[in-house]
Amino acid sequence: MSAFEFAAALRRRWYVIAVAGLFTLIGILAVHTRPISYQGCEGLYLSGAPWVGNVYLDGNSSLAMVTGMVTETVMSQPTQQGMQARGVTDYAVTQTNTGEVRFPNYSQSTLQVCATAATPQGTVSAVQLVTADIRSVLYQMQAAQHVPADSFITAIQLTPAVPGPITGRPSLAYLGVLLIGAVAAVPLALWSDRRLRYLDPPQFPLAFRSLIQRAVRSGPQVSKG
Repeated sequence: MSAFEFAAALRRRWYVIAVAGLFTLIGILAVHTRPISYQGCEGLYLSGAPWVGNVYLDGNSSLAMVTGMVTETVMSQPTQQGMQARGVTDYAVTQTNTGEVRFPNYSQSTLQVCATAATPQGTVSAVQLVTADIRSVLYQMQAAQHVPADSFITAIQLTPAVPGPITGRPSLAYLGVLLIGAVAAVPLALWSDRRLRYLDPPQFPLAFRSLIQRAVRSGPQVSKG
């Protein structure tokens, strides 16, 4: 197909390109008006003194160890499934890494609880549910060891969760929708030009008229006499 034939086909099927452009515009509007997600993070630290009767409190290193145990428990698959059943679908609990990415060092009893939701209030509620679960896990661990109440390790808030919008990069989404629309419109226009050419307005009446004339000629003949 030459460049002239290509341009002529697109010109004949301008309405196909127009429909594809309309759907592309709808896609861009859907991307533009999509719900914005919000994320909030709360800082916690585990506090406890080496009172007699608590097997988890024999030094600062034990607090860091307990923090790691709680983090692993809250991020385990059964706990995540339970949180999802309660409406928390996207959260993360991480212990503070005082080292490097390649050489981590978890020597502090601090952790961060982050959650993502569609609304600011939903984000705060999700963080509160996760922190409540952390305190529940911490209580159950110590209750199972018959730790006296005055020797319990407790989770104390360092920083509250402040929801912030996650806007992403909508310009890339716009570009992606435009590319999809262009890639779909041109082949569809060329395909429809080959398939639907017999429906062109200049050709359809001629074909219809020829069909009627053949039907008249082949009809019953009336004899004269």
